[in-house]
Amino acid sequence: MLIAATGIFLVASYFIQNYTNKEIDLNPMVDEPVVVESVSYDRYAYQHLNDETKVTYDQIYNCMTEYSEKITVSTKDNSTLQKAYEAVMADYGDLFWVNGYKYNTYTSDDKVVSIEFWPKYTMSKDQRDVYKASIEATADEWLSGISQDASDFKKALYVFETLIENVDYNTDSEENQNILSVFLYRSTVCQGYADAAWYLLDKLGIKSTVITGTANGESHAWNLVYLDGAYYYMDVTWGNSKYLDGNNDTAKRVNYAYFAMTTEEISQNHVITVDFEVPECLSNADNFFVHEGLYYDWFGVDSIGNRLAQSYNNGEAEISLKFSNSDLYSKVINYFIDENHLSDYCRGINSVYYLLDENANVLTIQWVKR
Repeated sequence: MLIAATGIFLVASYFIQNYTNKEIDLNPMVDEPVVVESVSYDRYAYQHLNDETKVTYDQIYNCMTEYSEKITVSTKDNSTLQKAYEAVMADYGDLFWVNGYKYNTYTSDDKVVSIEFWPKYTMSKDQRDVYKASIEATADEWLSGISQDASDFKKALYVFETLIENVDYNTDSEENQNILSVFLYRSTVCQGYADAAWYLLDKLGIKSTVITGTANGESHAWNLVYLDGAYYYMDVTWGNSKYLDGNNDTAKRVNYAYFAMTTEEISQNHVITVDFEVPECLSNADNFFVHEGLYYDWFGVDSIGNRLAQSYNNGEAEISLKFSNSDLYSKVINYFIDENHLSDYCRGINSVYYLLDENANVLTIQWVKR
């Protein structure tokens, strides 16, 4: 006798709910799994799956992009199906028309003989195509200010800044678990930011993966990016100062501490929970502060003071400096802020606003208009 069981996987809440098994007649034919051609050889999560999971990944990605109602997958293990689905969603941030899936498991004599994958579509194929055109138009407009010949660093930084400047963080935003919230409504949460970053980076030829986990104990999403020959983490949500600040009276600014981070840096407050291997990100060459000469690994008073004075005298709105460790960071705060040696270098200064990011060892000074 053939037994069927149904389950549902919801992308927003990340759980599977199993329903009571029910006996069905043996007559209904279950489609044989069809091996489809892979188009994902260069995708990070795909590359870090075993062969069985890769085949399932290819099948469900083909099903979703072709808008098929269902597909019989090669695996007979529900956990492999879930792992493949999560890898697809990590590798492709533009699948905005899919919000989870359900599956049917067929068993005979307590042995699984077949699994059907049913994507949960949130709109018709025609609606999807209309939205895709709108998304692409907005994306092309936003990317008009960066050349395809620019360096990986400049491309990724441009995407980071563009998303923060154009899109607000709002937990009440429409379609906030996908890129529609970003490109149509310009208001999103972490999943929308991460998916949109993937989409824009992909259009610029930059490899990126959507990473999920927790940040400060809450569910979160950000990106793994491959820049100039090395891997880094990038968190657009945390790069939006309004997210961490929470003060509606302060102006939104770009927090560069969360651009091109190492594993050690991201691990201060983020925990990765994806079910595929992630790289150890060790390089800081494309870290914003290193790249822009705003990184210090020694207590050079004059070097730091002169850099602050340069920013002040040039009429810049603010300057952010990053320090290699917490001890050095504390010394700089004590010397320039607590002991007021900032005035030794910035002549005529009366007051400043300063922001402290102890997790990232970043000091930001906002110059009061003179």
